[in-house]
Amino acid sequence: MGNNNPNRNMNISYYTYPWAMDVAGGGERQMMAYRAHLRRHGIDVHLFDMWHPNFDDTSVLHSFSVMPGTVELCDYAKKRGLKLVISPNLWVTKETKKDYPFDTIWNLFELADCIVVNSNMEIQALSDIYSISESKFKVVYNAAETDYLLPEDPDLFANTYGIHEPYILNIANIEPRKNQLRFLEVLRQERPDLTFVVIGGIRDKAYAQKCHEVSGKGFICIPPLPYASPMLRSALSGCVFFAMPSLLETPSIAALEAAALGARILLTDQGTTTEYFGDSVVYVSPLSETSLVSGIHTALEVSPERSTWVARDSFLWPKVIPQLVQVYKSLLEGD
Repeated sequence: MGNNNPNRNMNISYYTYPWAMDVAGGGERQMMAYRAHLRRHGIDVHLFDMWHPNFDDTSVLHSFSVMPGTVELCDYAKKRGLKLVISPNLWVTKETKKDYPFDTIWNLFELADCIVVNSNMEIQALSDIYSISESKFKVVYNAAETDYLLPEDPDLFANTYGIHEPYILNIANIEPRKNQLRFLEVLRQERPDLTFVVIGGIRDKAYAQKCHEVSGKGFICIPPLPYASPMLRSALSGCVFFAMPSLLETPSIAALEAAALGARILLTDQGTTTEYFGDSVVYVSPLSETSLVSGIHTALEVSPERSTWVARDSFLWPKVIPQLVQVYKSLLEGD
């Protein structure tokens, strides 16, 4: 019997910087979601193995990083004749470009055959700042698993972790970019009766310690839970609202998951969040105490219905992955 899979000649290798999976974040979640859903389209993606690079049997190298040190392998892959796709997962403005390795990022963008971003806002910003033609970019929106359409009993999480008081939930690694400390400081002033629960890894131990010092028992840190697991969905089902007050997001996969499950959402206004959520969530300016205060009080009252509809209608992985399949097809077919 012949193989009727139209994608059988797509040999894709995924690559990222070496320590990325030590404390995995949104970029790593995106990468693994891509891999899982591409299998349903008959595309077998392998994770790059430096001990067995297998370049002869690879047609596309897709790198999920613009970290220093990745450009050398990407350059080598191009010289071996592979097509190169870059997912920068990067939000840069003219004011913040000095905070990033400009030359490294520009070199990667120049090498790439295609740059896959999560929004049209990113195309405009990155094309302008790095002087790269917009034609080199393609949008593949981030999304949530369909598992998040299924609510879970909140008692599962509450009983397992002994959290029986009202809590605000943040699913993110603990680090300055996620802005948990500033949010906690405001929350302690405004609503000391609410606990702030963070599910994620610790990328900055000193920062995590400051969070504990600010709020004491009002701050609970729980290690990462299995992706889309009943325990994680239970945590989302039981929260007063989901908060992602980061310094930037593109746009926060965790926020999409929370919205799909029906949680109220408080979200940073920095990055690409507005392209996804429009006016369906409560936005805050992450460095403004006034904005955070207002956002907390508003998020306690809003209906989650509209953000839930937005996530379920447009941003589920089965709906967006065909866009990625087309990116690979176009590269390999020379379109």
